[in-house]
Amino acid sequence: MLRTPSLTLMLVFALIMTGLLYVAKTQRPPLPGKLLPKSPHTVSVAADQLADALQNGPWVSPGLSGPALYSIGYRACPNCIAYERSEFEDLHKAGIDTRVIVFARREVSTAAERAVVADLACTREWPIYHRWMADVEEAYYHQYGIPPAPEGDTRRSACLEWGRIVYERVAAIMASNGWNMETPALYWQNKNGEWRFFAGDNARGKRLIRRELGVPQS
Repeated sequence: MLRTPSLTLMLVFALIMTGLLYVAKTQRPPLPGKLLPKSPHTVSVAADQLADALQNGPWVSPGLSGPALYSIGYRACPNCIAYERSEFEDLHKAGIDTRVIVFARREVSTAAERAVVADLACTREWPIYHRWMADVEEAYYHQYGIPPAPEGDTRRSACLEWGRIVYERVAAIMASNGWNMETPALYWQNKNGEWRFFAGDNARGKRLIRRELGVPQS
């Protein structure tokens, strides 16, 4: 991640414009009646675009040296919280670098949520995310305060939009593969370098993800 503020802002804007162009060309409506897969699947269409969206997204992670598991979700997502609380500790013990991309939903996010999401994208600081998720939102805001609002600040507004664009871009890729988007949306590469995905908090899915990543079953 570039540290010079002006270069960082230019990079964020470039990524957002690339994402907007991709979404504009490929965005599809939700697939009616399409159930989520009951087991991990391989991304067979636009896998290179998925890799670009994830790897260049505003993820935060504990910086572990093992394989990466990307998770896309929003703060109030109950399945995201459940998955993290049941899996992250064991994943980290196995060296899995959990790379979390948090986005603020356009219509229903709160001002405080948008401020923290922008702060996460701008700083890429795992401790901020960890503290935010450790308790109820209100407790975090009471103890640590609310970061400056992204509205009216060019850099922070770009950081806020960054996560949304990644979510929309990945959703378009999922539609191209015949699946609707759900959260948490989980992505990793298997031993053959193929991109794999699973969505939701499901006991069977979690067990199979652990198996593919070489994480002991709990």
